[in-house]
Amino acid sequence: MSQPLLITLFTFIDGLAQGIYGTLFNLVLRQSGVPTSIVGKITSNSLWGAAFFGLVFGFFADKFDKKKLIIFSQLLGIFFGVYRVITKSYFQLIITSFFFGGFTSATSIILSTLLVLKTDSDNRAKFFGLNFGVGMFTGVIGNVLGGVLGDMFPAKWVLITASLSRIFAIIPLRKLRIQNEVNLKNSNVIDFQEFISVFSPKKSKVVFYYMLSTISVGFGAGLFVSFGNVIFYDLFKMSASVIGIILALAQLATSLGAVFSHKLGKRFGDMNILIFSYVVVPILIVSLSFVREPITFTSVYIVRFAVMNMVSPLLSALVYSNVRRDKIATINGANNFVNNVSRALSAEMFSLLTAFKNGYTLIFVISSIFYFANAYVMIKMYKHIKNSV
Repeated sequence: MSQPLLITLFTFIDGLAQGIYGTLFNLVLRQSGVPTSIVGKITSNSLWGAAFFGLVFGFFADKFDKKKLIIFSQLLGIFFGVYRVITKSYFQLIITSFFFGGFTSATSIILSTLLVLKTDSDNRAKFFGLNFGVGMFTGVIGNVLGGVLGDMFPAKWVLITASLSRIFAIIPLRKLRIQNEVNLKNSNVIDFQEFISVFSPKKSKVVFYYMLSTISVGFGAGLFVSFGNVIFYDLFKMSASVIGIILALAQLATSLGAVFSHKLGKRFGDMNILIFSYVVVPILIVSLSFVREPITFTSVYIVRFAVMNMVSPLLSALVYSNVRRDKIATINGANNFVNNVSRALSAEMFSLLTAFKNGYTLIFVISSIFYFANAYVMIKMYKHIKNSV
């Protein structure tokens, strides 16, 4: 099996387990009587962990053995995923959520860095699309299984089993051939001035716009994407099975779109597809602010999710084809940092806004503003790339 496909196999195994886990965890908290505001704070803490650990591990992955780092982070992610399910203390739940988000994020950062290193500019968009599509497809299966199993068996046992099954994803990782591409002379030197210079608009406007896009999308998505299951429960009192099916349909549509996104990019141009998607998405989010008919709301939610996420591989491939190979993990980690900080702050805002009677209307309106900002950034990025050719 080729190296990129080994990475995709990891994504399949780990994504399936995390799909089940992610579908049930917040629902278990809500059904146990935990207020929506507290669920928001727990999610926020997980995102803070993802932000800081992703930044640190992204930097270390450019300096040290990537295979050892990713196996280490995967095992600790599994441990904290189990521990936060069995703990009965709010304090321990918050702390373990921080570490769970952190080590899970670290694994993702190193994995995507390996995918860049194992591909070239000609096939990168193809394998990024395949990996992203497989990840979304496992989310489809995971959401359905999570909902069904959560209704059939004690949800906590389903969560523990799903978390522990992530250990099987280490098998394809052990087969990866990873050459040491690090300059050993400087491998233990942490040059923060060099680190900061990587993101200077004078050095690379593509990276600069990439970070701005990540921040705007992070704030917009953080207001509701992490709480999709809670939103459907609060607005329509749907069961875990129905919510699982809805989230599965959204990820299935995204999966199919992502796998073929590189073909759309070749035909119409990567940036044209990105801008089209990023302009349509905030319009759809505005409609979510006022629609409260279940079928219509669900349909718009699924379309928005698919249109926004199916183009992510195009953006990743475009950006990482324009940066130095020895800085890929650093940029990846920093991008993960600003993404999760934005989402963590938005999760806190979610907790505050849900206290209002029209909280979800406010959430979607504010979210759309951030998505419109992202569309503007993408247009600026397109003009820069066009003028650079």
